[in-house]
Amino acid sequence: MVLCAQVERHKAEAVRRRLLDKGMLDGSYVPARDEEFVYFAVKKRAAGFDFAQKKLKKRQEYGKSLEEELAGKLTASELGELVKSFDMIGDIAVVEIPAPLAKKQRLIASAIMKNHRNIRTVAKKTGGTSGEFRIRPVRVIAGARRTRTIYREAGCEFELDLNKTYFSPRLGTERTRIASLVKPGEKVLVPFAGAGPFAIRIAKMQAKANVVGIELNPAAAKYFKSNIKRNRCRNVSAVKGDVARLLPGKLQGKFDRIAMPLPKDGIHFLKNVLPCLKKGGVLHYYAFGSAVEPFAEAEMQVMDAALDRGRHAHLLFRRIVRPYSKTTVQVVIDTKIA
Repeated sequence: MVLCAQVERHKAEAVRRRLLDKGMLDGSYVPARDEEFVYFAVKKRAAGFDFAQKKLKKRQEYGKSLEEELAGKLTASELGELVKSFDMIGDIAVVEIPAPLAKKQRLIASAIMKNHRNIRTVAKKTGGTSGEFRIRPVRVIAGARRTRTIYREAGCEFELDLNKTYFSPRLGTERTRIASLVKPGEKVLVPFAGAGPFAIRIAKMQAKANVVGIELNPAAAKYFKSNIKRNRCRNVSAVKGDVARLLPGKLQGKFDRIAMPLPKDGIHFLKNVLPCLKKGGVLHYYAFGSAVEPFAEAEMQVMDAALDRGRHAHLLFRRIVRPYSKTTVQVVIDTKIA
């Protein structure tokens, strides 16, 4: 029997990441599941989790880390250059290959596929997030020659193409957090909705809410609409359009809650988005901030935007979502707009 964190199925991905961040996850066992729970092997107990003893299957082939798998195949200096973390989006691993390791990219990809048998494609980042549609381009370096996949999170499925729409699995915890805050009867707006992860997660967790997502990118909007059908959601609508042109318009004062998952340049759209909130509505605002003083700029942006419209913003919650670089972090600011 193995000590496991016992997690409700719809919270599985978010809790898995928490366990990983805390160094608790024991990757030498395959998680188990039943009708209600997912069971992750853990190295120790900690407050804030439920535990159970379960019989789990040992991961015979997957025990090594990427660095361990490449030991003896890369030099010590090359191992020092290796970016050890990578995103797994469906059956695609998205990796960063530093310039000094360019000639070793296939070796690195092979090591990833050996350790993660569910991975069918390894793609490397070829640039940062850029352009009108915020795409982060990738190029396949091993496995199936495709960038389309199906990503599963908390009982939801999202079909998407990494070269056609932006998506980050690292926001899974935030999607769970926001969805858990939504109350029955709320009207929720998600501008910059992408392929629909925030909007659909909210709609699935709170079936008595009404959710509207807006997305400018035609490819992402198409995936958003198909993902609504894939997840059998009847309480979410996908609108293809430009937030700057559509809002506030007829949606002024219509929403109880707005989630803005646009950390770069979100400030430019606050003038369109804020008027859509009812008095006392809640804004979840994502932004980038300095690692030294992470929240100051984002808080000022929201406070000033509210004052410009004769309204007041009251801080409810704030947190660092994830590190972005050595000097920059992504943050979220929750405010009530009176």
